[in-house]
Amino acid sequence: MPRWTALWITLCCASAFAPAADTLDIWVVDVEGGKATIVKSPSGQTMMIDGGMPGLNDRDLNRVAAAAEAAGVKQFDVYLVTHYDVDHVGNVPNIYNRFPAKLLVDHGPLLPNPKLGAGNRRAADAYIPFLRGKRRLSVKPGDVIPFAGVKVMVLASNEQFIQKPIAGAGAANPACPASLPAPVRVDDNAASVGTLWEFGKFRMVDLADLLQWAELRLVCPKNLIGTADLFMVTHHGLGQSNAPALIQALQPKAAIANNGERKGIAPEVVKALRSAPRMQDIWQLHYSATAGAELNAPEPFIANMKAQGCEGNWIKVSARRDGSFTVTNSRNSFSKTYKP
Repeated sequence: MPRWTALWITLCCASAFAPAADTLDIWVVDVEGGKATIVKSPSGQTMMIDGGMPGLNDRDLNRVAAAAEAAGVKQFDVYLVTHYDVDHVGNVPNIYNRFPAKLLVDHGPLLPNPKLGAGNRRAADAYIPFLRGKRRLSVKPGDVIPFAGVKVMVLASNEQFIQKPIAGAGAANPACPASLPAPVRVDDNAASVGTLWEFGKFRMVDLADLLQWAELRLVCPKNLIGTADLFMVTHHGLGQSNAPALIQALQPKAAIANNGERKGIAPEVVKALRSAPRMQDIWQLHYSATAGAELNAPEPFIANMKAQGCEGNWIKVSARRDGSFTVTNSRNSFSKTYKP
């Protein structure tokens, strides 16, 4: 039996008797400039994505645990590790020990990188022994991560990218630069597992921490992805990522940035997001102390206003099969629904 068939049967059967839900629910957890996301499918299956930083008096572990409790999660069907930088993989073993996962998904071997910083190197090296005895799936572009009721397609993995347009995509992208930038490897960001989520007519793109040179391989000279309703802002909103040609190609209605108080929300990224043809709102996990009032989102769209005494409020997305979705700020219960 092919490995994909076996994995699909195993994970589907595990949730065969779970109560059906009408929405795909996503909790974007505040780990102050890292990444930690919990997803619950309509079938009741659950996925953890990354996990933030280790240590810090278990700050990020406790915030993930609080969101997991709100989601009714005791264990995860899938744990997706997008890449091996410490703010993404460093806390994975701690979260796994509290919330075991049936399947670990990642991009495979760490690519050679003499410039990799010491903290990221330690986190990447620690992930290898952690994997022993666990069920692991290393994905390639074009693979579909098994997650019942939702199609999660891999667009990028380990500095490789889809080569053919997804159905309905493939149009020329007039926003592309005259020539593509050369690949750069300083950390593991460009190796991130980037995904397209499809739930009925709802489409979401999450490229983790891909750098601009890697993002552009997906949308230039032709847009291989198509449009998206929701964009998980790449790399915390840093300027090394979020290529304007990518944002123009996706044309999202809303974007969510997993930024910290002093990390992300670069001015050029905010301007690129605001210039997208269908963009209505940018949601932020944190008020940015460096962006200033003009470039921060309006207060209702920000989950955490100050780092000092920060409560770790999350942002929740509930998507429907008709393409509509609702985003809710847990700090103030402010919600907005985006029509299909």
